[in-house]
Amino acid sequence: MRRRIVLIFLSLLLSFQVSQAQGLIDKVTDLMEFNLGKPPADSTGFQTRIVLAPIAYYEPNTSLGFGFGANLLFKTRNAGADTRTSNIPIGISYTLKNQVFFTSGYTIFFPEERWLLRGNLDYTDFPQNYFGVGNGTTEADQSAITYQRLLIEPLLLRQVAPKLFTGGGFRYNTYYNNFLVEETEALPAGTDLQDSLGSKNVGLEFAASYDNRDNVLNAQKGILAEFTQGFYGTALGGTSVFQLSKLDLRGYRRLSPRAVLGFQLFGRYAAGDAPIQELSSLGGPDLLRGFQEFRFRERLAVFVQAEYRWQTWQSVGFVFYGGAGQVASEVAALALPELRYTLGTGLRVTIIPKENINLRVDYALGLGKSNGSGFYLGLGEAF
Repeated sequence: MRRRIVLIFLSLLLSFQVSQAQGLIDKVTDLMEFNLGKPPADSTGFQTRIVLAPIAYYEPNTSLGFGFGANLLFKTRNAGADTRTSNIPIGISYTLKNQVFFTSGYTIFFPEERWLLRGNLDYTDFPQNYFGVGNGTTEADQSAITYQRLLIEPLLLRQVAPKLFTGGGFRYNTYYNNFLVEETEALPAGTDLQDSLGSKNVGLEFAASYDNRDNVLNAQKGILAEFTQGFYGTALGGTSVFQLSKLDLRGYRRLSPRAVLGFQLFGRYAAGDAPIQELSSLGGPDLLRGFQEFRFRERLAVFVQAEYRWQTWQSVGFVFYGGAGQVASEVAALALPELRYTLGTGLRVTIIPKENINLRVDYALGLGKSNGSGFYLGLGEAF
């Protein structure tokens, strides 16, 4: 999410011969993977496990930060080979300025995948660079703000046809304690921004999802097509009346035993009296890498990207990716000259071969009407 100086010396792998590097990787990954509970009674059972990855980073707004990423991998009771592996990823960070970040985006498959529970849980107490609203914001518009955020978003879906799920849930998302960190020409540091940036948003969400991917965290083949529609109002305690529509389309094709091509089309639209922090945005480690997270925000965000994944050695691979996107007030305002682009490459180290889970390190350049760059570390792929 933020530029990170990662204290994991993956570059040392390149100074070894392939066989030596593979042995070092195996030793490191053995320290990052732990089995939980009793082993399965037979070879067809699934061993619950957890994967840990330390992280560290530095930003002027946050000082030194450190923490860990974890991913719990399991199968629900009585789930067999026809049920994909469930996962609950967790990221926790703490900085020397007493700032905290916690996030989890989970997917749980029930036996025979008759039901699917998917959702997000997020708590943030972090500074952020805020650029305002619109596709034409510049670096001169930047101001440092801080806020606290709590997001609770569970979705329960029922399989109504092979790999097709429908259902819904609720979404609670609140932004509070909004303050200006550094003074601007107009406002002194410490100015309360709650009236302009704060909100409490509570609503119902409806979702439809077609998902035949072979692996949720790192698919080699298959398609994910997911649409969600949210309705927010004051009846459940919210502060604004608005609607959120989101489309996420992903496809994966194996080009060879060692190469996979993936693509993603993402669109999101905020209608009605949507608060500023609920507007659609681009930037960060997943959408428009190379630009800061939330770098561009407006009612509408559209983004497309493709990624070539090349497994060079047994546990080491590389990716090459590119994409383009734009935010706008409406569809009619979209225009090719206004696009922003991302180009980048990354290193992948396989942490759990059976589940094809990688530690990813990406570097991206942001291009177009404005420029940027980003360095990202995470468990699992960007999409």
